Amino acid sequence: MKLVLPLMVMTASLANPAEQAPHLDRIAVVDYGIYTGDAATSTPAPGTSTGQVTFISNLQLAEATRTIPARLGVRFGFRFDVIGEPEGKTVTLHAVTIFPPPGLKNPALPQPKARSDYNLTATLGTQSYRTYTFDSDWEVVPGVWTMQLWDADRMVAEERFTVVRR
Repeated sequence: MKLVLPLMVMTASLANPAEQAPHLDRIAVVDYGIYTGDAATSTPAPGTSTGQVTFISNLQLAEATRTIPARLGVRFGFRFDVIGEPEGKTVTLHAVTIFPPPGLKNPALPQPKARSDYNLTATLGTQSYRTYTFDSDWEVVPGVWTMQLWDADRMVAEERFTVVRR
């Protein structure tokens, strides 16, 4: 019996590393501010203020700032590196946006939303982004906007932006 346990431990340690469960070590914020880009695809996201999430192609940093003008068409947020192992595997992150009081009042919903929640998939060893775009007048709420990324119950990134009328 004493030989079986060491043999099992040795066999487990020789397993193919590509088969190991993906593990997110950390998120490293690369840049933040106002971005340009092209709306590529949208997917339903019931926990968000608009009910959908839009993915952006050709994302480019236009201005590194945490002060965001309160006007339609402005896209802001942050770009980040997804650091963990094994590279190429995906992890699910929970994206949270906390809106300034009184929240966002989508005319299609009965109550203002104080926050937006949805899950996103990120690939270990790559770069990704988390942005918000003011597409409707009711979204343009001045104050502090907080964007967070969570890995289960661990917050791995947070950026705050102050939306101001100019």
